[in-house]
Parts: sequence; C-alpha cells; structure tokens
Amino acid sequence: MNAKNLGFQTGSFDIVLCGFMGWDDCFNFVNFNFTRPDQKAHEIWRVLRSGGKFMCCSWEEQEDVTWMEEAILRYYPAILKDREYLEQRPIGMSYEKAQGYEIIFRSAGFRDVEVSKQSMTFISTDEEEWWQQMQHLGWKSFIDRIGTDELRRIKEAIFNDLQPYKRIDGIHFKKAAFFVDSVK
Repeated sequence: MNAKNLGFQTGSFDIVLCGFMGWDDCFNFVNFNFTRPDQKAHEIWRVLRSGGKFMCCSWEEQEDVTWMEEAILRYYPAILKDREYLEQRPIGMSYEKAQGYEIIFRSAGFRDVEVSKQSMTFISTDEEEWWQQMQHLGWKSFIDRIGTDELRRIKEAIFNDLQPYKRIDGIHFKKAAFFVDSVK
C-alpha cells in the first residue's frame, strides 16, 4: 500500500518496518531540506502506537549500479537524450543519506533516532549473471531500447571493463546500507 495514505487506524501498530522506500520525492539529500511536504513519515507516525518503533533501511552505496550507469554513459551517451532515463533513473540510483533520514524522521515527530550501517561485498558468479542482475535492478527498459548490434557492442565493452572486478569466485562489488530506527 502507498505509504502516503496507509489504510489503517491511528495507533494500530507497535512496529513498522520498511526497506528501500525512498524519500527523494520530497527531500533533497544534497542540501538536506524538504522540496515538498513529506507525507510518508507522518503517515507512519500516525499508525504507530505511542512508544512504537519505526525501522527502515536504504542504500548508501551500490557500487555495481553506479558503475553500470557510468559504463552505459561511456558506451551509449545517447541515453542522455532519453527523457524517461532523465526523469526516472533505474532503481538504486537514488543517493539518499542517513543524515537526511534523521531530519525527515525528527520532522515527523520521531525521537531516539539511531542510525547503523552495514557494508558487504556482493559476488556475481560471472558476467552474464551480473548483467541479469543489472537488468533486474532497473536497466532492462533502457537496454531493451538499444538496437541489437549496438547492444552487442556495448555489452562486450562493459564485460571487458568488468575484468578488474573479477576474482576466482566471481565479480565483486561493494554495497552499503544504512538502517534507521526511531520511536514515536
């Protein structure tokens, strides 16, 4: 259900959990200010009971997704003329920061806001598996619009560029997430 309008009564829950919901629709994570009123955190605050906990997480860094965007731009700069790409970059391309979440939650009335971070290396067994993962992370719609010969050229160049990330057990990229929990 849309977090901007939760269909639950006020004070219905002791705990609300969410992952990777995103606040970049109403908050600027570069200047750390609201670009429009936030409805999601206020609505989550509403459905929590007094003393209830709200916990969520978001990506702080996705080295593979960032790397893929740089590679696509390098080998297919025409994407910068693609209106859909410019308006809605693939999943994972939001650059939210824990500091922004603290501001958002405190503005909605939450207290005891705590942030923790976790970083891991994710391993794809080979280039094809990595390519499939990139498509599942939002690149499929853009890749599908590239002509067959052009796509073959781009894919080959990208696979060649991936070699520094390749180890015996597969292709390694770091991902980092932050977790925020707070109390109503």
